[in-house]
Amino acid sequence: MKPATSAWQHLRKLCLSACLVACIASCANRPTPNVASTLAIVGGTVIHPQRDAARATTPNSVIVITDGRISAVGSADMVPIPAGATVVDARGKWIVPGLIDAHVHFFQSGNLYTRPDAADLRAAMPYAREVTRNKARLPATFKVYLASGVTSVVDIGGPFWNFDVRDAAQRSPAAPRVSVAGPLISTVDDPPLDLGDPPIIKITTADEARALVKRELARQPDYIKVWFIYRSDAELPAQEIIVKAAADEAHAAGTPLAVHATQLAVAKAALRAGADYLVHSVDDASVDDEFLRLAIARRIVYCPTLFVTSGYRLALSNTWKPTAAELRLADPEILAAMGDLSRIPRELVPDGVLKLMADPPPAQPSDFAMKNLRKVWDAGIPVAMGTDAGNIGTLHGASVFREMALMQQAGLTPLEVLRSATVYGARAARHESDVGIIDTGRFADMVLLDADPLIDVENLSHIYRVIKGGTVFDPDELIRSIR
Repeated sequence: MKPATSAWQHLRKLCLSACLVACIASCANRPTPNVASTLAIVGGTVIHPQRDAARATTPNSVIVITDGRISAVGSADMVPIPAGATVVDARGKWIVPGLIDAHVHFFQSGNLYTRPDAADLRAAMPYAREVTRNKARLPATFKVYLASGVTSVVDIGGPFWNFDVRDAAQRSPAAPRVSVAGPLISTVDDPPLDLGDPPIIKITTADEARALVKRELARQPDYIKVWFIYRSDAELPAQEIIVKAAADEAHAAGTPLAVHATQLAVAKAALRAGADYLVHSVDDASVDDEFLRLAIARRIVYCPTLFVTSGYRLALSNTWKPTAAELRLADPEILAAMGDLSRIPRELVPDGVLKLMADPPPAQPSDFAMKNLRKVWDAGIPVAMGTDAGNIGTLHGASVFREMALMQQAGLTPLEVLRSATVYGARAARHESDVGIIDTGRFADMVLLDADPLIDVENLSHIYRVIKGGTVFDPDELIRSIR
């Protein structure tokens, strides 16, 4: 999420997500996927993002998938097609590993009503109704991720029923792989989001932090998450002690710590306290040598989330427009609601939003965030592509293409962006031995594209088919099935 200290830093807090499992098991109008015990993907150009540019492609390839995992991959003259295999003709296609969005929140929808702490539109849409809608819509949200080629996600904070979301995804035939964190251990309160199972819980002492971590560890989280919101220099030392208590308790159980820290001083405090995953850019200053030394020593993963603040600004000024990828691949119900500010009676719109509508702010990412991405990458720190999807204006699924376009704009090559969205995303998801590259023994998670993504990352949105665990999905059929 992304709201913090100023009007727009407040918008950066960290969107929280979640979903209720009860509605997930039954996926109405489920598309019929192509399932086969042995599948052969034949004739495409495989892209290996873990390699350098000179060795990154294998043209005219064969990928053999057996029982959901890759059993062979290589050039057609080296890998035979097994007798009886179901063949997928990939001639003229490019094949990349399944994309990984390393920062999402399922309990948020991306629409105007999903963060009343940032834009209080509860008079137009009660927040409880919005969350109920999000829970009921979870099967559709799973599908929009797959339709966008996203086969794994990291939900980096939400209510305790967030853990049920992970279970539901494991049971669903049309869902990404889901890693989760539970409620955010926070240095501040956020009452508008508390409906009885809050996604954010304020902690004031180290003992309270350890107690909440223990509650979450009982649900076997993939991460413990701290929402490190900084108000003044005087608060920072005491807050760092709380973060360290959470880190120590998590690490004792073998669980890594993710931290929302968007200012340089806070990010360095988080690293000193034991952060393993920084889930946003440092965007108030240039990262310095001390930050880089701490990050390298901690062997962290860094997730830039470049678009999310722009999403708020565009949506709340009523200037948000869908991209071509979103028109094709996003949840139609959310798309239909994105222009609601034109329809909501003005007396129900808060003054702050009316001011944004009258004078739309710039929607570009922080210049520091953009430049810091290149500095962090050049220092050898793994960078994982993540969108903070679910926040206002950052839609589930197709927002990955906005995020990757900004990463390319910040100076990463298309191959580096793809590596961030696959190899390093797998590290962030804590599944680096199973996903992230196309190789024998890995899950058969991949995307077949109609255009070469090494020319331009925009081509990653030209999706022909998505394969998750050996099951082949047509993205257009996935979207049609949720209308």
